[in-house]
Amino acid sequence: MKNNLKTLVLALLVVFAACSKDETSGNDDQAIEELENTSLQANDVADNVVIQGGTKNDGTPPTPNESISLDISSSSNVALLGEGFNVSINSDASVTGAYLQFKSDDGSVSDSYYDIDLNANSSTGKSARKFFGNKRNKTLLTSKNDERTLDVDFNANIEPGTFCYVICVYDAEGNISAPQEVCVTVEAWGGNSAVVGKWNFVKEEETFAGETSTSLVGEESCSEPFEFFCDNQDMIQLSYSCYTTGNAFITFNEDGTFEFASNDASRILDQEASASECSAIYEEYEDNSVGSGQWAYNSDSQKFILVIYQVEYTYNGQTETYTYEPGEAEAFVETDGLSVEGNFLVYSEEIEAEEYAYKVYYEKE
Repeated sequence: MKNNLKTLVLALLVVFAACSKDETSGNDDQAIEELENTSLQANDVADNVVIQGGTKNDGTPPTPNESISLDISSSSNVALLGEGFNVSINSDASVTGAYLQFKSDDGSVSDSYYDIDLNANSSTGKSARKFFGNKRNKTLLTSKNDERTLDVDFNANIEPGTFCYVICVYDAEGNISAPQEVCVTVEAWGGNSAVVGKWNFVKEEETFAGETSTSLVGEESCSEPFEFFCDNQDMIQLSYSCYTTGNAFITFNEDGTFEFASNDASRILDQEASASECSAIYEEYEDNSVGSGQWAYNSDSQKFILVIYQVEYTYNGQTETYTYEPGEAEAFVETDGLSVEGNFLVYSEEIEAEEYAYKVYYEKE
């Protein structure tokens, strides 16, 4: 999964609550889960990964002296078809490379390993954007850690299943860390029939300091009025901005594909024109997006993964369209809080220190 300056490159990982399913759908989900539990052969994985900056060598990696550290504890144990997986690398040394070898569930290791130039592969400072979160807050969330990220992609021959990898890192002086092992599951697309269908956004709720406000589709809310002085020295009360809650939907298909669309509208005060006319004059903005991709569900961790392969953004009349190949996908990240409550798909978040809570409701069509 590549990091692209113009895209947001992480997987959407959200906790998804267990839901009731009919017998047929349950059997389909069970079949996918069984497929994902298939043990992949180490050599098959080694022969079908794509690692930028990596050189494949026969045999086993050099023996480590364990003079430098390696922490990969924040690495995910989830891999995606076509996208592969990332390894988060943290060390007390200035590491320049990594040795990576694959391992089957039965303990057998691949006949080859990869010597990887991290400067030609890894990236830092990945960013992520909310998908179900507060629609008013369009701020991009930037990772605050200094970890390097090793990107391992798959070609089309990698199928759903499980395998492990063993990794160690080295510095320019030849010091090599102790090896660390992680086992991953290559997710099949789809896998949770409870979400299949079209979900339409209906309302959002915000709670601050014990007071809750509800916004429905089509309703406008404005910022607190303030005293505004005109060019003629008269004073009027104005709001700096107003936001209209727009429509949105997301459709999850049984084959693991999905589509989404959303539209928002806002008004920003034109201070110069308002001062001249001594009345509220606003600049109108529209923010629309439409896209599609594929989704997967990890039943062990109850994590839901959403990967975007095509998206079109339109802001203030200007449209940009992006299409991505496997391994280059755009994706969104959400925190915990997605659940099904009756006929509603509900996303919620809470910041106790700020006495803030947020809920958004999508109704099944």
